Amino acid sequence: MDRFLSLKLRTQMMIMILLMAIGSMGVILYSAERPREADFREAAHLSLSLATAVHNDQNVLLSGAEQLLSTLSYVEAVKKKDAAEVNRILAGLLKKSPQISNLLMIAPDGTIWASALPMARPINAAERRYFKAALQSGRFSSGEYTIGKVLSKPALSFGYPILDENGKVQDVAVAVFTLTNYERLLDSRNLPRNTSLLLLDHKGTILFSNKPRELVGKQDRPDLFAAMKKEDLGSFSAKNNSGIQKVMAYRQVYLKGEREPYMYVRACIDEEWVDKKSSLPLMANISAMAAIVMLTALMALYISKRAILDKVQALREGTQKISAGDLTFRVNDNVAGGELGELGAAFDSMAQQLSVDIERRKRAEAEALAKGEELDSYFNNSLDLLCIADTSGCFRRLNPAWETALGFPLDRLAGQNFLEMVHPDDVAATADAVAVLERNGEIQNFTNRFLHADGSYRSIEWHSVRPDGNIIFGAARDVTDKILAEEEKLQLERQLLHMQKLESLGVLAGGIAHDFNNILMAIMGNAELALMRIGKDSPAVDNLQKIGQASTRAADLARQMLAYSGKGRFVVGNTDLNRLLQEMLHMLELSVSKSAIVRLDLHSSLPQIEADAAQIGQVVMNLVINASEAIGDGSGFISIKTLSLNCDRSYLKKAWLDVDVPEGDYVCLEVTDTGCGMDSATRSKIFDPFFTTKFTGRGLGMAATLGIVRGHRGAIIVDSEPNQGSCFRVLFPAAGSAAELCEVPCRQENWRGRGTLLLVDDEEAVRCIASEMLQQLGFDLLTASDGRTAIELFSANPGIGVVLLDLTMPQMDGERCLVELQKIRPDVKVVMSSGYTEYEVTQKLRGKQLAGFIQKPYKLSALVEALRPIA
Repeated sequence: MDRFLSLKLRTQMMIMILLMAIGSMGVILYSAERPREADFREAAHLSLSLATAVHNDQNVLLSGAEQLLSTLSYVEAVKKKDAAEVNRILAGLLKKSPQISNLLMIAPDGTIWASALPMARPINAAERRYFKAALQSGRFSSGEYTIGKVLSKPALSFGYPILDENGKVQDVAVAVFTLTNYERLLDSRNLPRNTSLLLLDHKGTILFSNKPRELVGKQDRPDLFAAMKKEDLGSFSAKNNSGIQKVMAYRQVYLKGEREPYMYVRACIDEEWVDKKSSLPLMANISAMAAIVMLTALMALYISKRAILDKVQALREGTQKISAGDLTFRVNDNVAGGELGELGAAFDSMAQQLSVDIERRKRAEAEALAKGEELDSYFNNSLDLLCIADTSGCFRRLNPAWETALGFPLDRLAGQNFLEMVHPDDVAATADAVAVLERNGEIQNFTNRFLHADGSYRSIEWHSVRPDGNIIFGAARDVTDKILAEEEKLQLERQLLHMQKLESLGVLAGGIAHDFNNILMAIMGNAELALMRIGKDSPAVDNLQKIGQASTRAADLARQMLAYSGKGRFVVGNTDLNRLLQEMLHMLELSVSKSAIVRLDLHSSLPQIEADAAQIGQVVMNLVINASEAIGDGSGFISIKTLSLNCDRSYLKKAWLDVDVPEGDYVCLEVTDTGCGMDSATRSKIFDPFFTTKFTGRGLGMAATLGIVRGHRGAIIVDSEPNQGSCFRVLFPAAGSAAELCEVPCRQENWRGRGTLLLVDDEEAVRCIASEMLQQLGFDLLTASDGRTAIELFSANPGIGVVLLDLTMPQMDGERCLVELQKIRPDVKVVMSSGYTEYEVTQKLRGKQLAGFIQKPYKLSALVEALRPIA
């Protein structure tokens, strides 16, 4: 280098031009290689894009096929195995699905009993992979390359199992694809010439090939197929099955639930196309570079003399004087023009600016000191959490707001590694955030939890920057209260949504139970009258008794549905929960499995509750039976405990649908078991109607329990984890005072009614059976099918003593009819009948002066109890 620098400037410039020319040529050659790499990447990208397009098209196609086959499982003709009708349906679907070549229905023994295309002879598919996979897995499954037995063409088939009511495979629905439609995909894309596309099955058999087509049905080269099995997608360069060097890209295609792909997609582009694309720019660049180098050398010889060498000489003489201390000398008088002239002017101003720069430096240092004091004041007085840390995780400096937020003194926090104070669940995310900060220089809105001095954790939201080096500047805020408020709001929204769903289902359940009771009225009444009218030795007695028992069970189901709707309260009074549990203990012990032990733990001086004792007994029975089923055949304990609690809002937030549950004193019924417990998914559905984890049962027990508790203005809290047992806490509002006990009138046998009674009901079956019952009791009877007819009959017959009136009727309902009857005769005795409960009806007709109420379905004995006090 020293020898080079000792040469003349002109010689140095020529050598530099030559070196630049050589370097530029190397750059051109090197740069030519990079476009070639880019062309290779482009070829790989085009190949992968084509493979991905086929992959996506295949996924969309199979999703539609799976949906189509799933829909077939609901077709009545498929369920009945009506081959002719199913053939017609499959043929129609085939016309609407051009990408599907055939649709089949296969029996579990492999016999094809329906096909969209005609079959020349009976065919059995028992050995086909798609058929066996669908039978074994019970889900949509893929096949392998075969020559279709119906089409006699290469095909890839997919099977979908159709299950019967017991969950067994009834049939396998099959969609067959011939994979000949991908020619259009190649034609629609602007791809290099000789681009090839291959589809292979899981064994490496070529299902489709556009070039050459004769590869279809043959095995792929083992090394190529092995390269595609390494990852879900990728690219590589290799010779194809025809020996041509190609850039190849592939995608694996999976079915949901299958571990290995059912298809491989490979797209290939010739490397010859890459070589031709990158060689033309290289030759053009070399030619242009040669011309530029020659022109540059000629110009450099001329310019170096006039613009550089002469002026450098003059500048050298001037700088010698300035270096000697002569700051009054000006070189710009001898050197003018161009960059060298500017350099001379800079030398001229150097001495003049020297004293000015020194003064300015002193002034800047004073200003920096003042600004530092201002920043310290802001740092120390800010309400935000400000800190300076290093990337190793240690606090270097913190402002006093940290002491307020975390409760630790600043000297305890300074030098502390902040990762040691982060919640264990947030350490990994915090480390990742620091890595992002080191990489990007900034993070915003990152939240983690920091340890507080009282042992709790506070949620801190960060905005941090890393300007240079290992220093981090952080600004943060305590957002714990904000997060808790948002979580509480989200929980409330979820509860309101679930409450609306339960209310809607409750209205539906109540309506069904009402209509159901009308039907049961006719069944139970006719059975009871028939038993009264035939001899005890009649062979029909047993049948009639079974009809009555079945009707009673159906009525119990209706009452459960009314209980779920929250409208199942009958007779409300002050109830001693301890006494109720003691009376039920023997029945509870008989209801649970023999390996389960029931224990009572009753709180002394337990307040009474205002409730329907029968329905509270149903709640206890449902909870205990549920606990027994959770224990199963193994041994375990069921603990029934009573407590007196004062519940505040924080405790009631744990309740199931606590929207309308006020704070106050509650009586708690706690049922705990040592059974299998529940996961979060089961807990979220435990009170849904018709949800059950058993093979038997209707799934109404726990739904009715929730309805009864809601009807009593109570709440339920559920604690359960898998394999940890379950605990149900039922809260009932404590009664303010004890209720007076009412004596139940003695039952009179063979009671007979007198006078005329008007029966009003829109259900003909109810009118018929009620008429027979009333005539059996000795009443003179008039009947009406609606409220308007009832008004007319009542006006025309002043001797009517009692009106048995249905609440729910078209045109004029029972409530309006009652008002009109009382207008005609204010002292009229009206007994209201309804499928709804007495509590709901009396609330609806509050102040209407009813003489009595009877709930459908009712027996003759219930009719006597309702009419005896007034008729």
